[in-house]
Order: sequence, then C-alpha cells, then structure tokens
Amino acid sequence: MANARTRYDTICEYLVRHHEASLGQLYGKPCALIKGHAFMVFCFDGMAFRLKGRVRLQASALPGARYWDPLGRDVPSMDWVHVPEVHFLRWDRFAIESAKLSKEGFGPRDLYRPKVEESSPPADPAERSIRRLVPSFSLSKLWSLVPLVGK
Repeated sequence: MANARTRYDTICEYLVRHHEASLGQLYGKPCALIKGHAFMVFCFDGMAFRLKGRVRLQASALPGARYWDPLGRDVPSMDWVHVPEVHFLRWDRFAIESAKLSKEGFGPRDLYRPKVEESSPPADPAERSIRRLVPSFSLSKLWSLVPLVGK
C-alpha cells in the first residue's frame, strides 16, 4: 500500500531529525535504528515495533496485530508487535514510544557496563604468560574418580 510506505518514510524522517535515529536494514527489511539496535521495521503488510509495558499491550490489542519475530521463526518475540497497515495512522505514536524505549534500553544487554581499566603489561615475561600454574585440586574431582559400586 503506497500510503503505508509514505507514512513510514515520513515517520523515519521525523525520527532522524528529532530522536537521533538512523535508517538501515534488518534482515532485508527497511528499519530505523538507535544506538545500532532496530526498534521499528517496515514489513510488506504492516510495521513492527519493539515495545514494552502498557504501549505494547495497546498495540497488541488492535485487530490484526500480533507478536512478531525479526528472524521469522515460529516462536514470536514478545518485545516486537506487528501492527497491520489498516492501523497506519497509529504508527507514529508507536514509533515515538519505541524510539524513547530504545534510547533508555530494553533489557539486561543494554545496561550500563563499567569500563575495565587497562593495566600496563608486566615487565617479566613469565608474568605475561597466558598460562599460569595454578593448583587445581578439588574434592569434587577426587570423588569423580572413585568408581561407583553397583548392588
């Protein structure tokens, strides 16, 4: 549908200007990205948004909406909701909410990770060795060597 694709392009232009989004491809489908992660994908029969919370429930309650998987597997992802082109007038609200959530981060993989400080390499070649001699004795290894007696 030409109107749906035009609506998608308009939404993408707005997101690029105001929400620091970029355009790209996700498995051959046009998408919008923030921080390198897709949050909105245009499909031939609608658009998929990565949502959570109340907005995800509102999107999934629309007639024809379903949970969607970017890889096309049989098990849909609960983060992605596919909204059919019949509801293309509501796409802008879902796109803005998805962009906001994408900036905040969706899950544990997007949490803050502290930077590991690099230490200067030791001068002694033995200290630079990857393999170090460490005692590896443990009782669990010892008990694994004891044969089990069957009755």
